[in-house]
Amino acid sequence: MLLVHGAWLTGHVWDGVAAGLRARGVAVTVAELHRGSLAADIAAAETALDQLSTGGPAIACGHSYGGAVITGLPPRRIDHLVYLAATMPDRGETALGLLASAPPTDLGTSMLGDPAGTTTIDPKAAGRLFHAQLGEEERARHTVELVPQMMTPAHQPTTSAAWHQRPSTYVVCTEDRAMHPDLQRRFAARATRALSWHSDHGVFASHEEETVELLHQLATGSRLTPAD
Repeated sequence: MLLVHGAWLTGHVWDGVAAGLRARGVAVTVAELHRGSLAADIAAAETALDQLSTGGPAIACGHSYGGAVITGLPPRRIDHLVYLAATMPDRGETALGLLASAPPTDLGTSMLGDPAGTTTIDPKAAGRLFHAQLGEEERARHTVELVPQMMTPAHQPTTSAAWHQRPSTYVVCTEDRAMHPDLQRRFAARATRALSWHSDHGVFASHEEETVELLHQLATGSRLTPAD
């Protein structure tokens, strides 16, 4: 199982999900991005795949911008793609271009810095932007770990799309304030299977148990069940 985080985040956002999967016997590897380009982030995800001892194709799960990263992985290395409130670009599309094609969200007004260079998320807005469904203490614990984001990867077009060749599951997060649910539904139409969860953007935290269950079902070949 490969877990890929999104923009302004680090691999630590997956700590709870990874622990839950490992407790169920699923081998997990977590990619660390922020390598300066989309191609470099994809390469980092491939390197993380190399750390799996299971051999053969793996399930790749991406959150937010991490969806663009798993989309670019070689299909031969992927068994199933999972998108959690994630970008799911086709060839030639960019993450920022896709966001611009959808209704605006609070993300635009929460970004500080140069959208062509490096940005951060306003700490006063970050909690409700990403984690509106968490309590104040847990929300603060997550937002303090946000990091600056180089925007170059979000401007770079996708050159290959593994979801054309491999099955995929898209989870629409209906209460997302960062990526508009309408855009997510457009992506979901591209996926082999779509689910809808009553979740904020930080689905890995607010719906940790549901995420673990979904990924475990896929890893073990169990029948997928819906979650709210």
